[in-house]
Amino acid sequence: MKNLIEDVTCAGCYCACDDIRLETDGQQIQEVQTTCSQGQAWFERAATTDQLVPQIQGQPVSLTTAIGRAVELIQQAQAPLVTGFSQTSTDTQRAAVALADQTGASIDTGASAVTRALQQVGEATCSLGEVRSRADLIIYWGAADLLSNARHRQSLVTTSPEITRKTVAMGEAGSLVSESADECIQIEPERELEVIWQLRALLKGVDLSGKEPVGIAEAELQSLASQLKQSKYIVFFTGPDFKQGLLAHRKLEALSLLVKEIQSERRCHAITVPNSSETKGAEHVLAWQTGYAATVNFASGFPRYSPGEYQATRLLEQSQVDLCILTGGNPLAGLSDKAIKNLKQVASILAGPVLLPDFQPDVFLPTGITGIHFPGSMYRYDGTPLPLRGFLPTVQNSEADVLKQISQSL
Repeated sequence: MKNLIEDVTCAGCYCACDDIRLETDGQQIQEVQTTCSQGQAWFERAATTDQLVPQIQGQPVSLTTAIGRAVELIQQAQAPLVTGFSQTSTDTQRAAVALADQTGASIDTGASAVTRALQQVGEATCSLGEVRSRADLIIYWGAADLLSNARHRQSLVTTSPEITRKTVAMGEAGSLVSESADECIQIEPERELEVIWQLRALLKGVDLSGKEPVGIAEAELQSLASQLKQSKYIVFFTGPDFKQGLLAHRKLEALSLLVKEIQSERRCHAITVPNSSETKGAEHVLAWQTGYAATVNFASGFPRYSPGEYQATRLLEQSQVDLCILTGGNPLAGLSDKAIKNLKQVASILAGPVLLPDFQPDVFLPTGITGIHFPGSMYRYDGTPLPLRGFLPTVQNSEADVLKQISQSL
């Protein structure tokens, strides 16, 4: 007998669409409607999770044996790292923070550049509902994936006749999505910081005449400044392209300052967007558990924050980790190629609903999927918490339960 389930939240990417419709026969998903390709792949994963078995060095073992080996690796480790939270629930993230605290590990969410900037200057943000209902100027800066996402654009469609909205895409020439934007502005990636400072100067009334703009055409700089002055509610979506480079946190700091200065006269907010296959939320959990949103170390028995020292990618690239504990349906999200290469050389534990074909952990602990097999919650990329529903049975435990079993066995 087919069951129609409506208003399901999809955790396949950062959009976390909560209006998905699907049909089940009580055991498996038969059809998924109103979702994108990433969401389709996430729901399809539910058909294979029950076939996964615990493994040690690629060999099937019992769950008890696998957890025992995971405990041994943790007890032997001197510098463990907990990371890989993409496509995980809030409960899983809480359990991971507790395990890191118990083992004296470093823990990082993969959003260290963003959190490093926002720890310094703060953040002025809003929900997608506000963007849909009020924004008359939306700027996508290095967020081509988001702008090209039809589900995202559909979620911002407003029926209010009072709003005349303009959409601007900013970034490198090859990444601009002209068919989805009213205007495209080309910016040299290495000059984005200077562009922000030039905008701040123009909005403060500083005369830049006679000075050649850096990183942007003069006409486009003047036009953008004029639009910022004339609009009543402005929203910046900053994507992964904007957060590239060694000075990524400085660019985010500068943009946050620009947003605050605009707010003195009109409404303005900024929303940071991860890579298309990633989700957000772990930084929120880590923040209300430790006081810091990323790059935390528990080796001293209390949380220490050091973005230049405890970033997951940096620790792995410099081979400062002897054990890595990973969770989630996309556990390698946010790691560089060099970090992933070095990760394969150290002991690792993976608790999640997927076994990656190009990464074999020392211990694999299979789980079901929160949002399909288990209820829970997650954060959308605008910071809004959303409920996850459990509507299918499974023989697997949840990721949170597996991490708790490890913690209780230590």
